[in-house]
Amino acid sequence: MSISKTKDLIGQLSNLERAVSEFSFEELSAEDAKELQLSFNSFRNSIEHHIYTPKTCKKNNGSEIKNKEKEEIERKLLNQNQFIAHVSHEIRTPLNSIIGFANLLKEENLNESQDKKVQAIQFASTSLLKIINEVLEYSKISSGNINFETIDFNLSSLINDVMFLCQTLMLDNNIKMIVDIDDDVPTIIKGDPTKLSQVLLNLLGNSIKFINKGFIKLSVSVKNAHKDHNELKFTVTDTGIGISKEKLKKVFKRYAQAEDDTAIKYGGTGLGLSITKEIVEKQKGSITIESKEGKGTIISFTIPYAVGNAKNIPLNLIESSNIENGKKLLAGTEILVFEDNLMNQHLIKEQLMKWDCKVHTHINLNKGLAVLANKKIDLVLMDLKMPSINGFEMSKTIRQHKNAQINTVPIVAFSADFTEQDSKDCKNIGINDFLLKPYTLNELMTVILNNKREKTKRTTIKKMLEKQMIEPKETTKVDLDNLLSDCFGELDMLNELIKLFKLNALEFIGNVKMHLKTENLQEIALSAHKLKAGFAMLKANGMRQLIVDLEANSKAGNLEKVKNLYQMFLLDYPRLEENIDYHLKMLNNKNDG
Repeated sequence: MSISKTKDLIGQLSNLERAVSEFSFEELSAEDAKELQLSFNSFRNSIEHHIYTPKTCKKNNGSEIKNKEKEEIERKLLNQNQFIAHVSHEIRTPLNSIIGFANLLKEENLNESQDKKVQAIQFASTSLLKIINEVLEYSKISSGNINFETIDFNLSSLINDVMFLCQTLMLDNNIKMIVDIDDDVPTIIKGDPTKLSQVLLNLLGNSIKFINKGFIKLSVSVKNAHKDHNELKFTVTDTGIGISKEKLKKVFKRYAQAEDDTAIKYGGTGLGLSITKEIVEKQKGSITIESKEGKGTIISFTIPYAVGNAKNIPLNLIESSNIENGKKLLAGTEILVFEDNLMNQHLIKEQLMKWDCKVHTHINLNKGLAVLANKKIDLVLMDLKMPSINGFEMSKTIRQHKNAQINTVPIVAFSADFTEQDSKDCKNIGINDFLLKPYTLNELMTVILNNKREKTKRTTIKKMLEKQMIEPKETTKVDLDNLLSDCFGELDMLNELIKLFKLNALEFIGNVKMHLKTENLQEIALSAHKLKAGFAMLKANGMRQLIVDLEANSKAGNLEKVKNLYQMFLLDYPRLEENIDYHLKMLNNKNDG
């Protein structure tokens, strides 16, 4: 072959390689892109081999080259994902300190100006964390490292929690949040509740971001019913800005935004819908989108879920306990912390000391073993990714120690990233639990209460925590027995009434938030008047009295008092709902038994 023809062919190959790379990046999933890249590399290498060594080409060269190319691409993908995980860890570590100290600062006696600045820090750091999480999540999905759990969970409670969170994100006062769940949708299903929450929050969050007026509606129905499972259909409809036909084809692609300036206007990585699509499809589901520019968007997805059993859902009493009860239980708890980062050492020590814990930091392995031998340590908090000797090795040394006081101490690992392999290693070593940085103070408290070596008997702690359920704060008390009698003992009717009540409560939250902005106290009084009958129905006398006070102060024009009462409502209402769900579950279990 002549030199000019050789150069021309190689040039054409280079152009084709660029076109293949662009097509793979923009149009294909990670798996399809990998297959196309393998095929092209095999084709390119075969041609180059014929050009440079035509006489020595053997029949089996194609398969050998293909295998080598496959290994090379897999190696590059592995290195890429390891790099993303490493960078994520490096960013999360200082971010943990920023969020942690901002949370501590929020508890101080701040003036209005200082409080706003702390809120700005919290918002910025939380936004950054969301971006990091999205990039890391996409990396896991692309490499096939994402895992799904299969557990029984309450679908109604999950949707209620998601919608309640979305209500708090609403900034526009002209938008209604609507939930429509068909009667034949099962309450208890079996699958991955965390992933379902993630998908719903992604889709509803997008609707909230791109809507100016109208409504956002979440509908749930049974698309196909089978003996052992149901294919559920979730539809999110909004009256937002919509998407043009040209851009609609790309919304599920990586790093795609509907318009070039969307990221500037609304923020985000452009990975949200791509991640959502992958999560749905990896659960044997499908997702579709319809949209009209200036009219709104409809996104529907289906996922098959097995039929669940309410008896398999554990009651997490510790999470139901309030912060004050938690502080009482933690007072005097002695904790050993293995953490190499000085800033994080200072942060966690201050967090724990606020709960009257005794804390040992600045510890290496030998000093730590000495502390464990000479002090009655209730819990070890172990950073997994320390440079000198990592947390896995330290934990293994503790577990293999001959001294029973040392080798039986509860260990909670914490780190800025956590892989499936880390989970297996923790289980094999005997690490009791895991906490992902950055964590909230409630998460830290819960994981310690769940795992610490008790100085008091576990039955005493359980009784204290159960007492919170029996004798909660006045505004969170409910009594469903009378309401069940009013429903002639029909649990289905009771469930339906509570479902309607929860929707009314969400509507009340949205209305008050809207009318507080315009200081329309007359409308707030009207909303409160409508809701107080629901609390009377549930015998939630404490919360009913709060609503009565809110109505009275609205009519009297006491704006600041109304604001304070509304904030009390927002703090206590989630706890009241927890108690409703708890008592409702007890009634359902009693009926099943």
